[in-house]
Amino acid sequence: MERKTEREWKSVACPGDKERMSVMCEWDILSEKGRIFKKTLRQIDCSSPRLVEFGAPDCDWRCEEVIGKREK
Repeated sequence: MERKTEREWKSVACPGDKERMSVMCEWDILSEKGRIFKKTLRQIDCSSPRLVEFGAPDCDWRCEEVIGKREK
């Protein structure tokens, strides 16, 4: 079995802002001979400018539920 980490950028509809945001997803992947047996979401990083503003409201990361459904 081969273990690797893979990153991808996705455009997702933010449940909090109702806008599309660019989100980096980092996946832990367990595969053999090109066949994926398990794909687990490891980390999410969002490009929302609200998250970098001083005093900005905290994000509740509801998009994690949507993205996590892609796990195998």
